[in-house]
Amino acid sequence: MNSRDLIKLYFDEKASIANNIDIEAINTLCEKLLDTYDNDGTVFVMANGGGASAAEGFATDLRTHPFVLDDKSETTNIRRLKVVALTESSGALTGISNDIGYDFIFSEQLKNFMRSSEINKNDMVIAFSGSGNSKNIINAINYVKEYSVFTGCISGRGGGKLKDIADLSVIVQGTSNFPGQTGKNDNNFHIEDFQVSITHILTGMLRQHVEK
Repeated sequence: MNSRDLIKLYFDEKASIANNIDIEAINTLCEKLLDTYDNDGTVFVMANGGGASAAEGFATDLRTHPFVLDDKSETTNIRRLKVVALTESSGALTGISNDIGYDFIFSEQLKNFMRSSEINKNDMVIAFSGSGNSKNIINAINYVKEYSVFTGCISGRGGGKLKDIADLSVIVQGTSNFPGQTGKNDNNFHIEDFQVSITHILTGMLRQHVEK
């Protein structure tokens, strides 16, 4: 297959995923995000590998983009959303990995924020996962559920174990024949692409909401 055919394959696969994605699940995630903002809760985001970049970009967007004028001349005085990216501290990630174990890099950080079901009931966690089976994310989801925190996951490959324990799963369906995302990496590029796309949708919805 030549390079032009591969490029077309990539976008054909992506179009098929877009045409079959669960819009209702994404809409529900949007509604939960807006509820978190309205009730002054905190959004926690987490991921591994490439998803960590999506999570950090999402955190940056949520913190700033809805509160900047379209011409970027200034920011507004609208109350901002509280956002914590659990991937941003290399000290925390390496320290917890070294002393306690990589499977606990997110749950141990969340212990600094969890107080009670009453205090944390307006918070939400959004996790990004390729397989839905990452132990560190599963441990974090199970931990915060004890505090009535809403948990959402954006993943692929059927959603894995997270589909059964998260309150909401947005699953990027499909398989791929594109080089680099076959075998155990099946559809991985598309999963990460759509994770970013969904974060942009959520950010735009928050922008519209705060401007009302």
